[in-house]
Amino acid sequence: MTAEHVLSEEDLAALLADAAGGSWLDLSCRPMPGVLDTDFVRTGLHYQLSNGIPPRSVRTARDGALRLFMEYDTLTETGEKLSKFADQLGVTVADLRRTLNQDWLPHIDVVELPDSLRQADPRALQVRDRDPGDFPAAALAALLSPCLLLTRNYKHFGALGVRTHTQGVDGVMAVVAINVGEMQVRAVVRIPAAPAMAIGGAVKWAYDRVGPITWVTLGVLTVGGIYWYRQQPIERQVQITKVAGEVGTHLLEELGTAADGVQQARLQLRACVVPRPEQRTITSAILRGLAISQESLSAQQLAELLDPSLRPSVSDLRAYLRAHDNTVFDQVRRGGFVLGSHYQLPG
Repeated sequence: MTAEHVLSEEDLAALLADAAGGSWLDLSCRPMPGVLDTDFVRTGLHYQLSNGIPPRSVRTARDGALRLFMEYDTLTETGEKLSKFADQLGVTVADLRRTLNQDWLPHIDVVELPDSLRQADPRALQVRDRDPGDFPAAALAALLSPCLLLTRNYKHFGALGVRTHTQGVDGVMAVVAINVGEMQVRAVVRIPAAPAMAIGGAVKWAYDRVGPITWVTLGVLTVGGIYWYRQQPIERQVQITKVAGEVGTHLLEELGTAADGVQQARLQLRACVVPRPEQRTITSAILRGLAISQESLSAQQLAELLDPSLRPSVSDLRAYLRAHDNTVFDQVRRGGFVLGSHYQLPG
């Protein structure tokens, strides 16, 4: 049996300082972008047929922690391979098409990259030289990096840091673990504040109806509690103090354990993502800015999010977004753009 590792106060302080720093900036963004490759779709369909539910990647995208993207040519290739997949999985093409259209594609944004953007990152060109069929997914992943590349084909995508066939799934599980761990941390932190919050809400409710006498009443209750404690026998006071200390210690241990879990999941996620480019281009910054946004952005809003060194004028940015509307971007409201569009596979 191995001893459970609980963060010390120094470790916890270092973790909080590191999380607040810039080293985790790209990986702390929500949602985390993920790019789908065709072979991963086939594996995911097999999982869904075997388990009756979509794979974890699709479910995580549905829950909002992961945002899935697919290059248009990758989607086209997937449609062309449905017959082959159907034969391998023992179902009909119509069954697979219906599964993708109903359960997958509503949570996938499809991006149609022009040739100029596909060739923007040299890592994608290395993938193209190994297998031109993987070029679209590689180009999109390179532009959105750091991101997850959901593929089992680690041999062709090595230039993008893919080393194992489970790396994409491991990254998705890390995203899930980070979300769960952060919820646990918030829950533990809020426990000591819950009584005070409840009291605060009650006091406000009473003040609105009774008036300033509410504060006098609260003061009497507080003093009364202290008086009650002091009136207890010494043995009872010691017991009360001991229980309070044990509760506090337990909460600190829970906080440390949850924070440690988040730290380990972040380390795993860092090992699973496609690394960010050595030098980000303006177009890559624009695409990634929209990829990690939870809502549509106007040119003005997007410009404010970009690094000043990569920030074009609002008018130039607006013209660029409009020039690539319905391919790279989708104008879902007047002046508001998102990355990619939703598609359905034709019958």
